[in-house]
Formats: sequence, structure tokens, C-alpha cells
Amino acid sequence: MLIRVILVIMIACLGAGCAQVRQTLKPPLGTDGELFLYCEPFPQDASRLRFQVEAVSAVRDDGLMVPLTQEIQDFSLLDMQRQRLFAHGLLPPGRYKGIAIKVKSANMIGEDGDGRLLAPEQPYENSAQFVVKSGKGTVVTLELNYRAALADKITMQPVFSSRIPPVPLPELTGYLTNYASNTITVFDRRSAEVGAMIETGRSPAGIALDRLRMLTYVALAGEDAIGVIDVKENDFIDRIRLNPGDSPHFLVITPDGKTAVTANTHSNTVSIVDLQSRFEVARIPVGNGPEYVLMDRNGRRVYVFNRLSNSISVVDVAARAIVATLQTESGPIYGQLSSKGDRLFVFHDMSPNILVYQLDGQGGIRRIYAGMGVRALKVDPTTDRIYVGNRMGGIIDVYDPFTLTAGDFLNAEGGASYMTIDGEENNLLVIHPRERLLRMINLISKKQSGLLDTGAEPYSLVIFGER
Repeated sequence: MLIRVILVIMIACLGAGCAQVRQTLKPPLGTDGELFLYCEPFPQDASRLRFQVEAVSAVRDDGLMVPLTQEIQDFSLLDMQRQRLFAHGLLPPGRYKGIAIKVKSANMIGEDGDGRLLAPEQPYENSAQFVVKSGKGTVVTLELNYRAALADKITMQPVFSSRIPPVPLPELTGYLTNYASNTITVFDRRSAEVGAMIETGRSPAGIALDRLRMLTYVALAGEDAIGVIDVKENDFIDRIRLNPGDSPHFLVITPDGKTAVTANTHSNTVSIVDLQSRFEVARIPVGNGPEYVLMDRNGRRVYVFNRLSNSISVVDVAARAIVATLQTESGPIYGQLSSKGDRLFVFHDMSPNILVYQLDGQGGIRRIYAGMGVRALKVDPTTDRIYVGNRMGGIIDVYDPFTLTAGDFLNAEGGASYMTIDGEENNLLVIHPRERLLRMINLISKKQSGLLDTGAEPYSLVIFGER
């Protein structure tokens, strides 16, 4: 009896996605704007300094102080070797003149141990000129001025210089959706630094990039809509309405950028949307619980993963009809196509196997035993090597495309939920939802080349230069 209860609990956890911690969804902004405060890496001469921040606030021109929510309280060189999200919060629109920081405690590490520094009783106001607009996100970065912070050598004043970070060039830009934060993180795919934050509306999930028209489309699961973003301005410009209750979670667009296909998770349908007129032109019933869709390279067929029906619906985009149904094992989540498009790799929620479908009619189905908990898969279109990430994290297994066996691995240090490849930098980009991180791993050196803080429940990403 006890064993049976344990099995039921395990199955329930797997079905609910226990590896991904659900965050409280942020309400719509309304008339407020939002500030995102990032801290740049500490200088090397701050190697002996440790301090804790008790509170941080934005200071408006009229003197109004608005407290922010801290993501970091403890600061040291070891923790600040890269750009970090320090604090964020909703702010009334207007001009702001500063960031006030209250230090709780500070220490200087010496040969004989820690030496306590004095912490001022009042917050220190750093000059920071920025404007908060209604319904928009604003990013400000802070850089520690170590010498000014310890000018008298006994008091720790949190002295920072501030700036509005430059938006990366379009060809260097990446876009990452934060499902529970209602935002898209705009980042530089080379430096792994944030350039902007786009407020999207409720529950942004799947995202697709039209490189020809410089537009990005995002599935808004909480608004039954597709958001349209101008890449040049990094601004939200339009919504394409779907049916109430659709809850689209993923979308793909054809190579010509004229058509989108969405997986409508709650209505068990897919929508075919004309992106020029920005209207839905067809709706196709599929299996239960479609969350992800995958399009072949020529944009003719879409594979819809029906998680609750144990099947994949194959949709002909031009005919606007289902042309085949593939039976899967329990809980198909997502998949990838080989470079030639003749093989489809599918991983599951409730099965340890990755199924390999031969789509050219030359064979049946093969199985790769990958163990329970696979949550991310990427096939490199140049080598056909298969990268498999587990929700429990630690490593990314690399499978040979011919033998279908794992012969290599990459260190990931966190549970993976989505992956893609930067073809120009030859980096594997891995989303770690529990840790709220985007990790970049070079596929040649196998070393980490970048790490980026995300918002709550990072879901998907696209980049220029993606392969």
C-alpha cells in the first residue's frame, strides 16, 4: 500500500512539473512603470570587501522614495564577478534622480580575520538620472566606486556610478521570455549583459523572430493573444487576439514571416495566423494539452505535441489540415528535427525514452534511453549531435547521431528547460528555470562563456545568429 502511495505522488509531481518552481504571477502594470536595477562586476581591488544591503529605493525628482524588491542582499567580489540583477520594482511614472542604498553591515577581510566597518545610519543617495514611463520597463546599471566607498577607510558608503545600458546591436541581440514576470529580457548574446526589458502583458511564453521584418512574436498565455514587438525599438507595438480561453503557450512562424502557428493549450487547438493582416485565418482541433509546436525548415509542416493525448498531430500549413498523427509514449513534451528533416526526436514527461521517428518512410521508431526527467533537447543542424538536458541538472548529455548513444557531456550546473545554439559564437544557450539563469556553454572548449540573470520562470528564447 505504501509503495502504491509513493508511486502516485511521484506521478503527480512529474505531471505538475515539480522541477520548475512556480512563482506568483505578476499583475499587469496598469499606469505604473517598472525599474530593473543591475549591478556590474566588482573591481579586483574590492576583493577583501564584504557588505550587506538592508534596503534600496528609487528617488524621484520631487524627493519621493519608492522601495524596491531586492534580489541580492550580500555583496562580495566572489558573488559579483558578472552582471547581476540587484533589485526591481513598480514605480509611478516620472523623472528620477537617484538610487538610495542602506547598508546593514560591512567587513574588510584581513590577515587576522574580518575587520568590521562602520555602516551609516542613513541611506546613501547615488545620483542616477532616468525616466520611468507608464507600462514600460527601465533598466539602470550600477558600478561600485570602491575608492569612494571606503574614502575614510573605516566607513562603508555604498557609492555607485549609474548609467542606462546601451541596447545591443540587432545582430547581437537575444530575447528571453519570463513567464511569471510578464517581461522579455533583451540581452547581448556575446557579453551576456542585459540591454533592455520589455513589458509584454500576462504570461509570455513561446517566442519567434522574423529577421526580415525585424519583428518578434510572443505567445501571451495569460491574454489569449500574440504580442508583436518592434526589434529596432525593443517596444511592444500590437496584439493579435485569439479566442478567449486559448492560452497559447508556443508558436512558430514560416520562413517568409507571413504565417504563425500557435499551440492553444486550454482549447486543444492550433491557430494559423496571417501575420500581415494580423488575424487568425484557420483553427484546427488537435489532441489534448498541446503546449509546444515544431515547424520543419521549409515551413510546410508543423508538429503539435499533445501532452495529454500521447500523440503528435502533423499539420499541413498550406492545406490547414492534419495529415498524420504519430502515437507516442506517455506525455510527449517537445522534439527536434534532424538537419535533413528525416528524423524527429521526441522526449516525454512520463517516459524515460526519447523516441526517434523515421519520417522518410525508410524505417520505424527507435528508442534512446535517457532516463526520467528530460526537459530540454536540441539537435545541432550542422552536426546532428543531440543535446539532452535533464530537469534535475548537472550535465547536458551529448548523443552521437549515428549510434544514438551518449558519448560526451557538458557541465550545466542546473536543471534545463530549453536550449538553442548560437551559430556564430558556437555556444549552447541553456535556460535554468529554478535558478533563474541563462547559461552559455562553448561547444568547442566546453567552458562556460556567459551567465545571465533572468526574470521569474524563464520559458523560451530566440537570438540572432541562431542555428
